[in-house]
Amino acid sequence: MEEKEFPYQKEDSVLFGVTYRPVVDFEIKTSFGWIPVLAYADSGADITLLPRSFLYFLNVKFTEDEVKEIGGVGGGRVSVIVREVQLRICEEVIGAKVAIALIKDIPYLLGREDIFDHFEVCFRNKKTYFKFKRCE
Repeated sequence: MEEKEFPYQKEDSVLFGVTYRPVVDFEIKTSFGWIPVLAYADSGADITLLPRSFLYFLNVKFTEDEVKEIGGVGGGRVSVIVREVQLRICEEVIGAKVAIALIKDIPYLLGREDIFDHFEVCFRNKKTYFKFKRCE
């Protein structure tokens, strides 16, 4: 696939009343097969972030020295385990590093690491969609 459009998702916002956020669908290869995921396409996120349930889906075993902490804009810290996974996005299978949170209540984020090298991402706030285009 050369290019794919994704619609913005309408959501409530404390600041704006209503806002539209870029949500992308993709799949992650797990021990149970390919699992569909909806995540915010987050150009500010260094790495793709998944909730704790993916420790189970990916059959992840880890030691305490593998636990890392990442932070966001608000300064909060989240403990994560980083693993390499296979993602299928826009019909392309890509090996990508993901951070699996050790908590369950976190947003799914599709970050830049290993993803934005494969695609040009075009965010257009005045449109009803954004695009992923395969890089040559």
